[in-house]
Parts: sequence; structure tokens; C-alpha cells
Amino acid sequence: MEILKKKGITLPAGWQFLVLVPFSLCYGAFIVLGNWQKSAEYSNLQNIGRIILWAAAAYAVLLIFCMVVPRKDDLKRRPGRWYVFLVFFAICLLSYLPYYLMYYPTWFNNDAIWQLEQILGWKARSNHHPYFHTMIMQVFVTIGYKVSGTYTGAVAFYTFWQMALVAFTFAFCLYVLYKRGTRLLWLILAVGFYIALPVHGMLSICMGKDAFFVSALVFFAWMSHTFDLEKEKGGRQWILYFVTGLSVCLLRSNGILIFAGTAFVEIVYKWCCKRKESGRVVPVRTLACAAAVLACYLLYQGPILKGMQVEKADTIEGLTMPTQHLLCAYMRGGSLTEEEIAMMERVVPLEQMEEYYNPYLFDVTKNLIREEGNQQAIAENKWEYFKLWLRVGLRNPMLYLEGEVRQTAGYWAYRVPHGQYLYGEYFMVDNPFGITAERKLFTYDQSLAMGRYLQGFQDLYNKVWSLGLNTWVMLLSLAYLAWQRKRALCYVPYIMLLVSLLLASPVYNEFRYAYGLFAAFPLLFGYTFGPFEKREEGDSHTEKGAAVSE
Repeated sequence: MEILKKKGITLPAGWQFLVLVPFSLCYGAFIVLGNWQKSAEYSNLQNIGRIILWAAAAYAVLLIFCMVVPRKDDLKRRPGRWYVFLVFFAICLLSYLPYYLMYYPTWFNNDAIWQLEQILGWKARSNHHPYFHTMIMQVFVTIGYKVSGTYTGAVAFYTFWQMALVAFTFAFCLYVLYKRGTRLLWLILAVGFYIALPVHGMLSICMGKDAFFVSALVFFAWMSHTFDLEKEKGGRQWILYFVTGLSVCLLRSNGILIFAGTAFVEIVYKWCCKRKESGRVVPVRTLACAAAVLACYLLYQGPILKGMQVEKADTIEGLTMPTQHLLCAYMRGGSLTEEEIAMMERVVPLEQMEEYYNPYLFDVTKNLIREEGNQQAIAENKWEYFKLWLRVGLRNPMLYLEGEVRQTAGYWAYRVPHGQYLYGEYFMVDNPFGITAERKLFTYDQSLAMGRYLQGFQDLYNKVWSLGLNTWVMLLSLAYLAWQRKRALCYVPYIMLLVSLLLASPVYNEFRYAYGLFAAFPLLFGYTFGPFEKREEGDSHTEKGAAVSE
């Protein structure tokens, strides 16, 4: 016993043995279901046994990990220095600047082209891509056009400030780690993570909503962990919580699910797990802030967008999973009645499914429905189609599970058939604005060499990492937090991000959809494995003045 204590290894309490069980079962299910082709060779009972065996192995690994990794109670904060933040910001910005100059004026994609056409009045306004981001884009594009007089200068102006926002966000993460007393080695590794991986530089100049959403999500996760609105006396924290929460809702179609889920967990946690103080049990202030965010979101989505004549996203856009479930049951010879097949045919041209059905990519089927199907039938008969999905699912549960696994496996399975999509093509896409690449750093031939370098990094990245590994690492971190009885609120927005992808992801392995979790790892690891004070534990209260200063 003494030898174990000297090595920093403590024997677990009885409750600690139990707390690892759900995480182990998750790993077991991920391993078995992730390899669906092999699992299909076994019976349901055999697969349950395989899940239990893999869960037992995962439990042993988690137990050893949690016992060996020492608990650090030596949080020694560093004093806040504004110039330290500026140094981090300058380092990040300068590391992304070469990508900006090599791909000047921007890394244009088809989504951004559609948004720019809306800004110029060439296309009808649409909330398919969050119109809140389109309005942000419009502000910077308008200023850039007035300054430069060209569309090239306009998008370059927007892209520069988007890149600056990404640099600001990652500099903030580094600054929080610095102030928390993170050891120098880990701080250096965190800096390297943000400046050395090309994925950060490329997505910082990609003209789209992802950079803004990732930034909003990082700040919202930090707010959720750092501030207890029931304790804060000033209004600044409430305003920050409101702004970051509403930004998450408005910058991504699944943002409302992330915010609502996080707010619910936070309210339940404060209601049930916090010690009673001043006779207050119900977290009134947190409830009020969450309600204010939801009210503003509904106001924006309803009267405001309607008044601005912004079209809503079409019906089929948010029905990835129900449609894929039904199509999997149909394509795999499940039990469906003639009436149920007829209901499906009103929406989907089933005779073309042999050619168009893709269990990993719903966009192909979705576009076919838009062009040749009738999604209006669903809009006019929502309840009937919900009952159709439910009836077929009750008779074909395993085929529904297969459809779910194939459409989402990239986000939770360790190995998947195809590499994740990181960047796409490394050149300016054709556009109606006459914008062409005007590289400022290298010549055209050298820029092609840069494209080969990025492709090589993408191939290497897919060999050593995956989106599923993101989820595995998050589960490992959560298991350690549960073992140590530390608060895990910083992870809740990212858990909700994963849940939203399981409910509605149109692509089974799209990097940018889960980029928010990957980008936040240095900050999350700082809260998980870095030094902490007793008041950061699950049965303690949030930091007060020190938290505000972060």
C-alpha cells in the first residue's frame, strides 16, 4: 500500500468501480457496431456477448488509466498579463497568414458562393446555410468592396477577419491554459497543436460558417465550465453567456440542439447536485438566461426571418436519419406493407434507389428528392409520416440500427471504410463573380506543390487519426473526470454536438462537422488532466474572482 502511494497510485473506492461501467459499455458497442460487416455474421445474442467482452477489456484499460494518471491538486495560477495574450494571438495569426497569402483572396467553396449571391441580391435569401452568418459575411464583404472596389478585395477583407477570429479564439484557449498554471511543456505542445497542423490554417481561410461556429462553441463551453450564474453578481457574465449561447444557436442548424441540451444538463446539475445556499434550490438565473436565449432564437427564426423574406430550409434537409432508416429497411428487404411503400413513393422515386441510394451519404438521395421527389407530402402530413417511420421501425429494428450505423459511424467508430474529408480541392472553384486566385506568397507552380503537401498531410492524418478517435478520447477524458469527481460541464456542448450528428448528419464522416471538438482539445485537456483546485470538483462550487479574471 505504501509503495503504491509513493508512486502516486491510489486504490479506488467502491463507487469508482461502478462509474467506469457506462463508459466501458460505450467502447464495447462502438467496437462491435463500428465493424458492421463482421457483426452481421453473428446473431444478436452473440453480438451482445461480444459487446460485453469488449466492454470488459475497455473497463480494464480505463481502470488502469485512472489509477495510474495522478490527480494534481497544485493549481498555481499565473497573473494575467495582456501582452501574453497578444503574443499568443500574434503567433497564431502569423502561422495562418501564409495560407491566406497562398490562397488569396480566400478558399472559396460552393456554399460561400451561394451566400455571396444572396448578399448581392442575385439569389433569394435562404436559411439553408444560417442566414445569421450570411449577414455577418455581408457586413465585411460590403466594407471590403467599398474599400477595394472589387469582389476580390471584398472576400479577401472578410477572410482576413475570419482568420483573425480563429487566431483570437485559439489564443484565448492558450491564455486560459497559461493563467491556470499549465506546465510549460504542455503549453508548448498546445501552441504547436494550433500552429503546426495545416487543418487549422486551411479552415481559418475557408469562406464559410464553420470558423465562426467553432469559435462560438469554444467560448460557450468555456462559459459553461467557468461561470456559475447563480453566484455571479455582475451582469457581464450573464451577457457573455447569452451572447455565446445565442451565437451557437444561430451559426449552425444543429446549434439549437447543442445549446438546449447543454442548458438542460446544466440546470439539472445545479438543481440536483449543487449544495443548497441561501435557501435557493432552483437555478433561477440560469433558467432565465437559457429562456432568454431560446426566446430570441424563436423570435429570430420566426418573425424576424419572415420579415426579412428569408426562405426556410426545405423539409428534407432535417430528415436525414428517418429517411435513411426507411430506405435501409426498403433496400435491405425489410418488412414493409404495400401501403407503406406507396407512402414512401410519394416522396422518393424508389425505382431509382438502386442507382442513388448511398448508406453513407444522404446528400445524393436528398438532391434526388428535391429534383424529382415530393418532399411537400411530408410537410403536409407530418404526423402520418412519423407514424410510418415508427411502424416500420418496430418491425425492422436491426435494419434501422444498420441505417443509423452506416450514416454516422465516422463520428464514433475507430475504423471506417473511407478517409475523412478534410479540405477538399486545393484551388479556387468556378464562380460567377470573376474572382480568381491571386497568390501573394508563391508562384502558381509552387502553390501546386503546396496542394500536394496538404494532400500528403491529409493522407497521413487519416492514417493516424479519425473523427471516431475524437469521440474515444472524449470518453476517456469524461471517465477520468467521473473517477476524480470533477466537473465535466466543459464537455457537455461537445457531447451534444455528437448527439446532434447522430440525429441529423447528412455525411457519415465529415471533418468540419466535428471540428469544434478537435479544436478544443487543448483547453479540454487542461481542465481534465491539468492542475485544479478543490472548488473545481463535482461537489464544490465554481470559481469566483479567479474565474472572472479568466
